Amino acid sequence: MGEQESGERFWRLVWKPAVVTALALAFAASVQAQEFEPRTYAVAPVGLNFIGVGYGHAGGAVFLDPSLAGQDVEGDVQIAVAKYVRTLGLFNRPAKLKLVVPWSDGHWDGFVGGEFRTRDATGFGDLRIVLETQFSGAEAMTPEEMRTYRSGTVFGAKLQVIAPTGQYDNSKAINLGGNRWTFVPEIGMSTPIGKWSIEAAAGVWLFTDNPDFVNGNHLAQDPLVYTTLHFVRPIRPGFWCAIAGGYGYGGRTHVNGVARDTIQRNWRLFAMVAYPITPHHGLSMSVGSGGNRGAGTDFDVITAGYQYSWGGR
Repeated sequence: MGEQESGERFWRLVWKPAVVTALALAFAASVQAQEFEPRTYAVAPVGLNFIGVGYGHAGGAVFLDPSLAGQDVEGDVQIAVAKYVRTLGLFNRPAKLKLVVPWSDGHWDGFVGGEFRTRDATGFGDLRIVLETQFSGAEAMTPEEMRTYRSGTVFGAKLQVIAPTGQYDNSKAINLGGNRWTFVPEIGMSTPIGKWSIEAAAGVWLFTDNPDFVNGNHLAQDPLVYTTLHFVRPIRPGFWCAIAGGYGYGGRTHVNGVARDTIQRNWRLFAMVAYPITPHHGLSMSVGSGGNRGAGTDFDVITAGYQYSWGGR
């Protein structure tokens, strides 16, 4: 096998679509407790870079702030994202650093807090910074070492920080930004079973207070716990599909110290596919749906994106 052919095969083996995962993160608040990111705990060599852009559309009772509890709300939301991913070594363990910047355009109408409201908003959402690492089952590897790596059961952790950088208007109940910090720690694992890879994760959304909620009210929110399960099927190197499901519970909100009837019991289902055009260029797509048995969202979503990758030490 020639050097060029070997290099192309290597890139197809480690190619990981940033765009589907970027859109999953950008819709994080709208899908609320479940973020579907297949291959989060897949091992990649140190020094790779990924940039991606993508587009998504969601319709239904969809919000970009998980504190909201709407009744008979219908939304139509377009979202674009830009994402950068860097693989690195952290205490001799494989890790990834991700930056996600979402931009949204949406229209909503319906009852929020017992009042009928209409809202149109266009602008940037909250910046997301994510650090992922494997702490068992793999070590940080160079691309050369990665070629001989045989995947097994891997355990890892993830921390997402959502910064209050998005568009926010305290006179509006529905906004593109949350005007508060959010921290989402997660633990997960991945294991190969035959031709499939089974991935499971559990985590919790931890919200700081928003002291400038609608018309200057004070918003607090209880933790929102979640669990997700992914079934990933490689078709050929770099070409794979996945089915994902998840459930979230909690997130009751308190306005000026008064608890609201906003406990979320949300389920989500997603299907995703990734296809490499060349060793460095790839496309990705996902479709999903979500519902609830409490407060929260009820929506359908479709996303598509492009990614370019390079590097490797």
